[in-house]
Parts: sequence; structure tokens; C-alpha cells
Amino acid sequence: MAKKEKAAVVEEPKVFAVVRTAGKQYKVSAGTKISIDTVEGNPGDKITFSDVLMAGKTGGSEIKVAAAGASLGVTVTGRLVAHKRDKKVIIFKKRLKGGYTKKQGHRQNKSEIVIESVSL
Repeated sequence: MAKKEKAAVVEEPKVFAVVRTAGKQYKVSAGTKISIDTVEGNPGDKITFSDVLMAGKTGGSEIKVAAAGASLGVTVTGRLVAHKRDKKVIIFKKRLKGGYTKKQGHRQNKSEIVIESVSL
């Protein structure tokens, strides 16, 4: 039996960027859905990320890295999809032999964003 040969698939390099928002960093590309700390706005609003730390293409052919306090000139835009709440985190404290227990819960507010474009 002869083996079937697979056709070579050549993928176009994807443009990606690393953005910082609310002290956290996210690697994004067009079509990526991210959940970040709450941002102001209504669902459907456009959001522009100004703090871009790094940008490039997946093949490594072109990578830009921002120096401290410098701007790359790369624009990352997205659309606000929804405001949601994260899973509940339980905080439980107990002192042995003291009869002391304390139980708290916390739910963080989040915003879901779909990245529409990353332009170098």
C-alpha cells in the first residue's frame, strides 16, 4: 500500500501583541477573546489599548519590543462584549483551639473583550 502524502499548508504569519492593562499582561491577536478587570463602557463600544509592550509576527520575522516608558506606535483595538463576574473565591480563616472561624466570599467584576485588529 502506498502512503498518502499530505499537501503542505503554508500559513500566513499572524500578527500578535502583548498589552498591559490593570497591571496584567495579555498576549493577543485578531479574534482573541480576553477577560480583563472591569473597564468603563457599554457592550459594543470600541476599546483601544495604548500600553503595548511587544508586537510581532508569529514566524519571528518582525518583532518590536518597547523600551521602558517608550511607545511602539502599534495600535490594538477591541470591542467590549459584556460585563461579567468571575467565579466566587472562598476565604476561610480558622484558629485552632480558639473556636474562631470566619468565612468570606469574593467575586471579581470582569469585562470580556474581543480583539478586532493589531496593526504594526
